[in-house]
Amino acid sequence: MRPADLTPVEIADQLHAAYQEDRRLAPAGPDEEERLALADYLGCHEEARAEAWEAWQSMLELEGHDVGDAEYWLDVEFVEPCPE
Repeated sequence: MRPADLTPVEIADQLHAAYQEDRRLAPAGPDEEERLALADYLGCHEEARAEAWEAWQSMLELEGHDVGDAEYWLDVEFVEPCPE
């Protein structure tokens, strides 16, 4: 999986699976290599992160998840800052 080849909705699906795994709401999401690649990509591509967040936020709201917690997880726990 190359994150740059994914659509915002596909990235949102990956984020949702990783978030649910981290919050123990579902079984295993993306493997460690995929998670790191996605976190690095989103950390370096703000526009892609914003588009994925928009798609994922809709999914979270439909499923009744805490959007604030998910946004914190994405920004603080998941995404890696882009190396300078």
